[in-house]
This record gives sequence, C-alpha cells and structure tokens, in this order.
Amino acid sequence: MSLEVITVLYFCTMFLVLFMGLPVAFGLGGTAVLFAAIFSPRSLLAIPSAFYYTPWNSILITIPLFLLMGNLIRFSGVADSAYSAVYKLIGHIAGGLAMGTVVVCTIFAAVTGITPPATITMGQIAYPSMMKFGYSRKIAIGSIGAGGALGALIPPSVPFIFYGLLSNTSIGDLFLAGVVPGIMLAVFYVLYIGIRCHFQPHIGPPLPPDQRFTRAEKARSVLDIWPFVVLIVIVLGSIWGGIATPAESASFGAAGALIINLIYRQLTWKIFLDSVISTLKLCGMGFWILIGANIYLNIFNALGAQDLLTQLVLSVPGGTIGILAMMMLIVLVLGTVMDDWAIIMLCTPLFLPIINELGVDKVWFGVLFVVNIQIAYLSPPFGFVLFWIKGILPPDVNMGAVYGSVWPFISLQLLGLLLIFFFPSIALWLPNLVK
Repeated sequence: MSLEVITVLYFCTMFLVLFMGLPVAFGLGGTAVLFAAIFSPRSLLAIPSAFYYTPWNSILITIPLFLLMGNLIRFSGVADSAYSAVYKLIGHIAGGLAMGTVVVCTIFAAVTGITPPATITMGQIAYPSMMKFGYSRKIAIGSIGAGGALGALIPPSVPFIFYGLLSNTSIGDLFLAGVVPGIMLAVFYVLYIGIRCHFQPHIGPPLPPDQRFTRAEKARSVLDIWPFVVLIVIVLGSIWGGIATPAESASFGAAGALIINLIYRQLTWKIFLDSVISTLKLCGMGFWILIGANIYLNIFNALGAQDLLTQLVLSVPGGTIGILAMMMLIVLVLGTVMDDWAIIMLCTPLFLPIINELGVDKVWFGVLFVVNIQIAYLSPPFGFVLFWIKGILPPDVNMGAVYGSVWPFISLQLLGLLLIFFFPSIALWLPNLVK
C-alpha cells in the first residue's frame, strides 16, 4: 500500500473514532497503535517513552497552577461582584448588561486561561439578569458565548502555553501577542451590541430609571473588581517585568487567589475541594491528550508521512497566503470535533515544519491559530462553547436558539482573524515594544 493511501487512512480513521465519541486521547493513541501494529511494528517501541517523558516538561507545571487560580476565583463568588459592578456602571445604557457581560468575561479570561470558566460562570450569573430585564435571548446568549471564548486568547492562556511548549516559542511573547487581539475582539463585541441595541432598544433595554444608581454607588462598585486587577498585575506583570518565569508567576497567581478568597471569607473547604477537583480533572484530561497526541505524531513520523504532508501543503496554490488559509481551514474543521488543547497538540507539530519552511513568525502564527480555534468553538453544529452554554441554560432554550445567537459574533471573529492576518503588527506590536 502506498504512503499516500496510508496517510489518508490514518487521518480518516482518527476522524472516524472521534465522531464515534471516543475520548480524544484514546482516539489519537488508539489510531496510532493500530497503524503502527499493521505498518510499522518496530515503532511501537517509542510508545512507552511518550507515557514517561511527555508529562515531565517543567513548563507544564504552569497549567495546574493557572487552572487552580482560575477555579478558586470562579468558585469564590468574586465574579458575581464584578458583574454587579458592571451592572451598576453601564446597566442604564441600551445593551449595557450584554456589553457588561463581555467586559466581565474579558477580565475573567485574564485570570483563568481557558474558555469554560467564564462561559459557565457568566451563563449562570448574566443570563438570568438579562432575561429579567427583557433582553433578547439571542443577544444574551451570543454575548456570553463570544465573551467566554476569549479565555483561549487573553493571557494567561493555557492554549498559548501548549503552543509555546510544542513550537519552542517564548510563552511571554505569546502572552503579549494575545493582549491586543483579545481586547480588539472584545471591543468589536461591545460596539456591535451597543450599536445594535441603540437602534433596536427592545432587544437590550436599559434599566428602568427607578433602578439606576448614583455616581457614588457606581464609584464604590469599581472597587469590587480589585481582585482581578491584583491577579492580572501579579501574574502578567511578573512575567513581562522579567521578575518571574511563567511557572513562578503561575504559583504567585494561585497563592494570590487563595489569599483573595481568605480576604473575602469565601475559602470554605467545599470551595477549595471543588477548585482542586476541577483542576485535577482538567489537567488529567489535558495531559492524557498530550500523551495521545505525542504517540499519534511519533507513529505519523515513523510511517514517513510528515515529509509527504509538508510537501503536499507547500504545493497548495496561492503561495504563503494559500498555505496559511488551508491550515486555518483545517483548524476550523478540527474545532468541530476536538477541544482547543487537542487541536494545538496535534496540529502544532504537523504545521511546524511548514511554518519554518515558509519563514512565518511563530508568535504571529500562534495568535492566528488561537483566534481560529475561538471561531471553531462558536461554529455550529459542534462548537464546544455552544454545548457548554446549552448545559447551563434553562431547558426551554433549545439548541436552535443557541446556534442562531452566535452568527454575528462569528462574523466579528472572522473580521478579527482577517485583520490580524493582513496586519501582523496587531499581534506583534506589543511583543516588539517590550523587547
């Protein structure tokens, strides 16, 4: 059997087992073992080393620490205080609660590093509030989904950590590169909501006059977001200031979240236990996916398919633009069946030889990569964020309503991706400024 046919079968088998519902780690690893046993039995000897060496990279310690920090904040109730502050500050504006949801999701993203916490937390807090004041379901659900997806892009982004590890790229530079695109997308969402609700106030009515707040109450409410500000300064400030490595800053952040919970008197045994269990579950999932992806890629290389893939992709018409567009399309398709960690761990090693051959900046490509994963997260029918949102909404909200709410925000994400693609300085300006 030719190498071309084996390579096609290799990828098709992976997609088949994933569509069948097999966990990603076992789908990747199982496919690899099957093909190795049939076509390259000697390469099976490389599999035990993947189990042993993969989890021992020192940079991986940042992941459980950042996740613990985010979970402690999520379970502490601090997000409720932040949403309450935004509610008081801009609730009197048409669409203010939906805009506030995006703002809080953006802030929340800066202390969690992943998508689910902001999506789930704001779905539980913001959706009932917006329904209470007569907001359209579409604008409410869309703002929660789009805002929550920013967790993958805004530092400290766990997807950036995995990408940096696999591509040997500075994680500090990736964190810096994610700031402007993340804020840009958040601004796009806020402007869209504000403009649309200005012309269609019935979909996002302002708070009634008798429920508005004085300037003094608004000023006091700003103080409620201090935990987020402190954590952002501790974590990102220590990295960008050269004070600490990402691993050290992650430990500072986890300790800071613990202290904040003590100050708020929210550090109960249940909150601590829930935070640790959630962290362990996510880390266990992530590390198993990383092991499975490494096994899959080791067998892929042993079969001799990497050179074939590289040459095939480099032959795509349209030069660098055409090749990058094809890679982004692959990521978009994978995003319908896999989570962001799995996509990065699978695609980065596959794409890296192509990126190096083209001379593409790895920091810029990393930002394109993660923005595209956000788009996949919101894309029907299988976008992961859509199912997280559906899981926390009332039973009367069907999946069709969730699908219908995200299209305007997907359009804005595509606009952001195109801007970053054609104007790389959007991503690279801040890293170059700090150097």
